[in-house]
Amino acid sequence: MAAQFAFWRDLRDGLSYVWDAPSSLAALLLAFLVNMTAFPLTSGLLPYVAREIYHIDQAGLGTLIASFACGSLIGSVAISMGGRLIRPARMMLIFAVAWYAMLLVFAQMPDAAHGRAVLLLAGLAQSLSLVPMSVMLLQGAGERFRGRVMGLRMLAIYGLPLGLMGAGALIDRFGFATATTLLCSTGLLLTLAIAVHWRAALWPREAAANAR
Repeated sequence: MAAQFAFWRDLRDGLSYVWDAPSSLAALLLAFLVNMTAFPLTSGLLPYVAREIYHIDQAGLGTLIASFACGSLIGSVAISMGGRLIRPARMMLIFAVAWYAMLLVFAQMPDAAHGRAVLLLAGLAQSLSLVPMSVMLLQGAGERFRGRVMGLRMLAIYGLPLGLMGAGALIDRFGFATATTLLCSTGLLLTLAIAVHWRAALWPREAAANAR
């Protein structure tokens, strides 16, 4: 009982902190958004793409998944090598936009070869957006709230099942290309809205969220 009470207290304290920290609130909203509108395309819909769009087998599906993962790995290595040079909040926003742009291109790719190349770039942009997001959240939270904020960050993954259900309904009604274009365009527009609304906390070079 005591452990359960402590969980709810920590959750309340974490939410209270994030609500009063604009950069952290923006980052968590963006995390939920990309889980709902970007990750479905590369986490749940690739088997559909492989079978129905590209007409390739399980091995071909593996190469699609590996292309995205390889791009993510390259992005993570690049950040580890040049981490001291990045402005976390700016990088998070810029590459979130690039990620959506790559997914919009991927939705129009006519064959697996071109799809793999675009997925590689999408994975790269995804890593270059989400790794700086985690850096920004950890730097801003301080020792006291670090665990609570990262716990909230993990809860953002629950946007994924919502996005998958929405994507499935859209594909059934409009087809793959139109449905994923709608999904990613919505995510892109909302990402830009987050960038504009919290511009003062996320974009200036001197902002705490951009501290090196």
